[in-house]
Amino acid sequence: MNEASSPTHDSPPPSTPEPRPNSRSAPRPPAPPTTSPRRHAWSAARAISTRWYDHQQHLTHRWHTRLTQLCAAKAHLATAGSASPVLLTRDLVIHPETVTLARTLTTPPDQPHRTADDALALIARRLGLARLAPAVHDPLRAWLTPTRR
Repeated sequence: MNEASSPTHDSPPPSTPEPRPNSRSAPRPPAPPTTSPRRHAWSAARAISTRWYDHQQHLTHRWHTRLTQLCAAKAHLATAGSASPVLLTRDLVIHPETVTLARTLTTPPDQPHRTADDALALIARRLGLARLAPAVHDPLRAWLTPTRR
């Protein structure tokens, strides 16, 4: 091999990325606040939809249909040992409504003096429900109470 065709050791091959500074010494962007409104709304929406699922409230028919479809597509869920497919798939089954609920909870109202009933009507509409009437102790009612936030 002659010197003209041999690679030089002074520079890395073209496909090799440039060396980066030590990641420990590189400045890091600030971490998102743990109490941001979006994070808080996501936690609340997940708690609300999980409770509705566990107590079979509001969206039961839709979620049961989705669970049936998921179990039919993934037969191993029915034979998962002692674990219930209902619990194994809960997060997947409720995810679309949890996202919709979280987005709704973070959307500022377009009217300055919205009541809890107005908010429930908006949430019901976004979830595709004709009406939403949560019980007095429902976590959604707690979220909609002004002293809660």
